[in-house]
Amino acid sequence: MTEAEKNAEAPAENGDAAAKATKDKGPVGYHYWHQQANQGTAPKAAPVKLSEEEADKLAKQMSGTGAGLSSWNKAGTWEERGHTDWAKARVEELVIGKTVDVRGGGVAVVKEVKTFKGDATVVMVRGQPRHGFDFDVTLAWECTFAGDAEDVKPVKGTAHIPEASRDTVEDDEVDYTVKVEDRKTDRRSQEDAAYDALKSGLRTFLRETFATVDKELLARANGAA
Repeated sequence: MTEAEKNAEAPAENGDAAAKATKDKGPVGYHYWHQQANQGTAPKAAPVKLSEEEADKLAKQMSGTGAGLSSWNKAGTWEERGHTDWAKARVEELVIGKTVDVRGGGVAVVKEVKTFKGDATVVMVRGQPRHGFDFDVTLAWECTFAGDAEDVKPVKGTAHIPEASRDTVEDDEVDYTVKVEDRKTDRRSQEDAAYDALKSGLRTFLRETFATVDKELLARANGAA
């Protein structure tokens, strides 16, 4: 047999090998076909036109939207999604504008979320959602008193929550510290009144705030958003 005849028969032999492997072992794997492709003997892929229904189904699988599994993670082994931006915005909605009555005719108001650290996540483990969060938050507040002149500046300060998490919410241990900034001797009684009111008046409110975040994050984990 000439060399040309041997070369002409080579693809057929390789094709017979693939057929034999399939017959003996069932459909062969990626590595086998990768080798055959490099040799130019693997079957060529043929384009297939999808129906509208099939195309729509494929588009939904590829989108990976919602709180469930992404299209690449059908096995549901492990996937983590961040919800921190949502959580920060939600905390701001819940706390800004909160008022606390202060003895002596004062009213303290939460003005802003000064700092927000930490994260909120939903982890998919074996197809089941597990949600959680852990925040370090500082709120800024101001307190004004009835009868103060217009040029009198409000008493200002912060409330720092070093750990707001599912555990501290469930254990009712959302602890925080209150600080009065730029203290002045002639306003000591008002500053102390604001401190005392906020120290006791924010406890239940903060626990309820983060309990709401916990509940809504669970809903997001289950596909509500």
